[in-house]
Amino acid sequence: MKFLFLTFFLVTFAFKGLYAQNTLFDDSRVSSVYIELPADSLNWMMKNVLSEHYIKAMFIYDYGTGRDTLQNVGFRLRGNTSRYSQKKSFKISFNEYVSGRKYQDVKKINLNGQHNDPTLIREKLFYDSWKKSGLPERHTSFVRMYINHAYYGLYTNLEEFDKDWLQKVYGEKSGNLYKCTYPADLVYHGADQQTYKDFQSSSSTGGRAYDLQTNDIVDDYSDLVDLITLLNQPADAYFAVQIAQKIDVDEFLKAFALDVATGNWDDYMYNKNNYFLYHRTGTGKFEYVSYDTDNTFGVDWVNRDWATRNCLDWQSQSEPRPLAEKLLSVPEFNSKYQQYLYTISKNIINPEVIFPHIDSLKTLVSDAVIADTYRMFDWGYTVADFNNGFIQTIDTHTPYGIKPFISMRYTTTLQQLPATSVKDLKSSNVSLVLYPNPAEDYINGRVLPVNSISRGFIVDMLGRQKKSFVIAGNKEEFSVSVSGLLPGVYTVVIHTNESNVSKRFIKK
Repeated sequence: MKFLFLTFFLVTFAFKGLYAQNTLFDDSRVSSVYIELPADSLNWMMKNVLSEHYIKAMFIYDYGTGRDTLQNVGFRLRGNTSRYSQKKSFKISFNEYVSGRKYQDVKKINLNGQHNDPTLIREKLFYDSWKKSGLPERHTSFVRMYINHAYYGLYTNLEEFDKDWLQKVYGEKSGNLYKCTYPADLVYHGADQQTYKDFQSSSSTGGRAYDLQTNDIVDDYSDLVDLITLLNQPADAYFAVQIAQKIDVDEFLKAFALDVATGNWDDYMYNKNNYFLYHRTGTGKFEYVSYDTDNTFGVDWVNRDWATRNCLDWQSQSEPRPLAEKLLSVPEFNSKYQQYLYTISKNIINPEVIFPHIDSLKTLVSDAVIADTYRMFDWGYTVADFNNGFIQTIDTHTPYGIKPFISMRYTTTLQQLPATSVKDLKSSNVSLVLYPNPAEDYINGRVLPVNSISRGFIVDMLGRQKKSFVIAGNKEEFSVSVSGLLPGVYTVVIHTNESNVSKRFIKK
């Protein structure tokens, strides 16, 4: 028993104690990743670009003041169209051939080549903005990439979205995590789970458009079907209560606002693509995360001007996007969305705020970019293109330099938002008082100020409507019989022309 304990301790120590900590995503410097593998294995991988097979390789991480070496890591290509590019992107798995192994507390990292971006910083800049917006952090950094001693160029090092990330961010990892790719529009197609499992991704490697990443052996999509079913309902006050019990509304709205503020069109709202949905077991609510965010800050592949596009009419105009459409149809949620657009624009995307950060990123990567010959192979990007990509048009898919795009996006967003968007989200002119609480026969209420109140609802904890009633516009008080309701907790929802207001009560 002592021998087994000692062995376990040494293995654990070897996995956690012998490597540097907090350097893998140190974004204050450009570290170096070295991959060594047999030449024939490398040649096979470059020919079989759609393969998901991990090749056994040696990984060396040089963080400036030292270096770590791991034998027998998994190494493969990653991405979609980048698999066919000359400057490819890669995934490294530390536990593929050594079960349970982590490096600096992660099992996998993603190294993205950014071959479409002459500046090579857009994806990093997006996730820096994501973090500053208060959304759940995805660690990123820059690294120099070497394979068999050949320099492959500057890469963005991105943290993997997996159970370890879920545990760190949400304090749990047992819920369903869905990776959603084109054409994952969340449109209702009936109650059969298999229907949604059968939707195929348009990515080069195929698979499910709604791809369950956790609990895949159980393969239970009932929670996703429940969400999509709810999105098929009318966007009334009843829906507003239900959806708030099903998703983290504030996080969804904030993520949508950041996508719009940064010109991230390859997202759910416009392109039904590149997002994760995580169903938390603790709260029972879905969370939303954007990923693959290189098509931001002025990149365009679909002939749209993302700098001037209406921030209040961002989603596709020809196809349904029920999650965005229904959320933004609720006055209270739309008001919050506009407020997030305003605060993110003013405090994060504001040129006075973000330009110094862009300059620091450019300075940080310049030497690694100048030495990167692979960035030239796909679009012929020169050193001049790297420098000019921050300030002017480079080619058809980068019609804006980063800074001109941000200046235009910032200005037009503030112009397009109504003046009411700048008010404090927490301020509200509508209040609701309920009495008696707990209630037995009747629940009475008072709404102030009186402002064209149209209707009210009583819903249970599952969001099911139990009562509806009408309040005249010149009345502030109401009384509704609850004698037919079972004992429990209910919510009164009042719809006014200014916003929705709700409050819970107990039925005895």
